[in-house]
Amino acid sequence: MQTLEHNVGQQLRVFGFARIEQAAAEVIDDLTRAFDRVVKPPTEDVPDVRVTKFDVLTEMPELELVTESEWVRTVCQTFFERRFQIVTSDANLLVGDSYWHSDGFYRTPFLRFVLYLDDTEGDTGALRFIAGSHRADNGWLGDPTRHVIRHHQDLGLDGSDVPGVVVESRPGDVIVFDTNVLHSAWRGGIRRQLAFNCVGEPVTEAERRDTSRYFLNRYVSGSVPIG
Repeated sequence: MQTLEHNVGQQLRVFGFARIEQAAAEVIDDLTRAFDRVVKPPTEDVPDVRVTKFDVLTEMPELELVTESEWVRTVCQTFFERRFQIVTSDANLLVGDSYWHSDGFYRTPFLRFVLYLDDTEGDTGALRFIAGSHRADNGWLGDPTRHVIRHHQDLGLDGSDVPGVVVESRPGDVIVFDTNVLHSAWRGGIRRQLAFNCVGEPVTEAERRDTSRYFLNRYVSGSVPIG
């Protein structure tokens, strides 16, 4: 019988994303209290402004209840087939749409684990993905990706009408995806999100460069997409 971690690893390799139902259910109350302690809404009357806390593990040790869990370790070791490390962590108060994007296309795969502390559905900001778009061997590099990002001009479609897989979630679920995969979210109100990113321990110079570039792009350049 295949294990859950094996199935998740296969889904990540083939489709680029997976949902692990209620993987964090036992600690969701602790995480919710910690989030509300650390992330404060804007003081001004500007409900459409996103709030992000970087490197949140330093302020929210409760998140280690997830990052150090056996199931995260097994999923990462199954996927990377080597030791892994956490390279970023963040807490986000999200508002509104997130347009179709990937978190930069890297030859070195990165996994992002996302926990929503509020219910998300297709019309309330749930993550959605284009299956297989993380894989260069599927032909997604170049024009196909540009057409999705330019959906109005090139396809005549609203972003929410681009064919994709909507991954709804409720508190306790964990969504994990390859950061190369095209993803978005639409029509969402205010929703709380915790996330962290993992990478296989770099063993080549190219992997070390990718890991450094990923870290810098996320923390230094101000690039903080929903994914």
